[in-house]
Amino acid sequence: MDEITSTHTVIHLGIQASDSHTLPVLVELNNPEQPVISISVAKFARYLQREGICSYEKIRKTVGAIGKLRDFYLLERGGKTLSASGLKLLLEDFLFAFDHGTVLGWRPASNADYLQTRSAVFEYIQFLVDNPGIEWPAHERRFITACRESWFNASHAEKSLLFHTKKRNKKKARGRKRAATGLWQYKPFPPHLVVPLIEETKNIRDKLLFSLMAFGGRRLSEMLHLFVSDVEPKGMTLGVCLRHPIQSPMAWTSPAGVQVKGLRREYLRSVFDILPRTEHGAKPSAAGWKGMKFDDEARMSSEMYFIREVERYLLTLHRAYLYEVRSKVPQRRHPYYFVGLDGEPLTIRAAEKQFKLACKRLERKFGISLDGYGPHSLRHYYGFYSADVLKADLLMIQKWMGHTQPSSTAVYAHISPQTAAAALSDAEKRAKLEGRINITAEEREAIAKEFATRGVDQIPESWRLDPMRFGMLNTKTLKRPLR
Repeated sequence: MDEITSTHTVIHLGIQASDSHTLPVLVELNNPEQPVISISVAKFARYLQREGICSYEKIRKTVGAIGKLRDFYLLERGGKTLSASGLKLLLEDFLFAFDHGTVLGWRPASNADYLQTRSAVFEYIQFLVDNPGIEWPAHERRFITACRESWFNASHAEKSLLFHTKKRNKKKARGRKRAATGLWQYKPFPPHLVVPLIEETKNIRDKLLFSLMAFGGRRLSEMLHLFVSDVEPKGMTLGVCLRHPIQSPMAWTSPAGVQVKGLRREYLRSVFDILPRTEHGAKPSAAGWKGMKFDDEARMSSEMYFIREVERYLLTLHRAYLYEVRSKVPQRRHPYYFVGLDGEPLTIRAAEKQFKLACKRLERKFGISLDGYGPHSLRHYYGFYSADVLKADLLMIQKWMGHTQPSSTAVYAHISPQTAAAALSDAEKRAKLEGRINITAEEREAIAKEFATRGVDQIPESWRLDPMRFGMLNTKTLKRPLR
């Protein structure tokens, strides 16, 4: 018989609330035939959600972390009433076990996972301490009492629990952890395959979506928060403005014909009776928001900056999408720009599926493997092109990509051993080409030819043409009403 390593699971419970559609809750599986929702954890999760303290995904991870503490108490400590010394060590022993992966089949935790779990557990117990008058269900009382008493016996973690963190901030004497060095690696979509990927994408909507990500350098979730009003022609180019999905101010006309000013959240609620997609919880329509550095902090908005002179091509796709695609799908009550065949806002899962299908076409055409690439690799391609090809200043790349921290942009200028070796080889070739190192005329010609053939492939000439002048767009469809 397999050893039990967990007595809980996390599910997404549908709720009727003004700020979310679902709530992550902890389900106790002491008796698998009669699962019970943990009321204390549900109340804590709802508190975090209502206060807007953290994202839905972070709340889910918080609930899971509390579930691990509960597993440790029940399976490692036997769920017993602990002695004073046992209570004092309960939280500290749990954190040590979670950190090192010493029990219940846990793996050693990363620094990020450890800090997330530690914060989640401490905040949950503080919530219990701050609400002593609540009468909790009988099946939770022993665990709640153990958490409270452990907290008090550890002197609010000032002298005992924090020493664990202090060690991690120093040399981490236990030896497994090391201070993070270097930079995160990024994986840009192969530069020579970006244009073929878009050419092989059959659907106009997806062709436009992938083009915006590759040549505009933004995240998929940011694209899915766009309103129709955020995308508009500017002469013979396409202008795209990114705005905060909740807090960006805007103006609209009420059903009574009155001009109203407010935030996007208020606009969605007032006109369409829907929530921002960041608050859809675990529903497929949910879309996150990682945050960005805005061009206009007051209006919480940023322009998109396009590389490779593709604005006219994007305008072509935009017009074709509005008049040949959106005009044929059912009309739904929402303002979002990208929609599915049912007229509802396009989901992240649907976009990722179409990206994989386009990659499969490339794999069959070129006999290659594109495993490990996702839509986000198109954003990395933008960063690669800006840093490696354009040699742009990192502060400008930060602005173009909307990074909140320069360290996020710095990964694109990270010098790997391969980059360093290639740069040294190129320096020697240039010295030969400029006559600082004696070589034959044949060798000089070969080096000059090599440098001349380098660079990113040109975009197709058809992308640069005027779509109206050269008949790339069916002008009859322009009379169809927009939806």
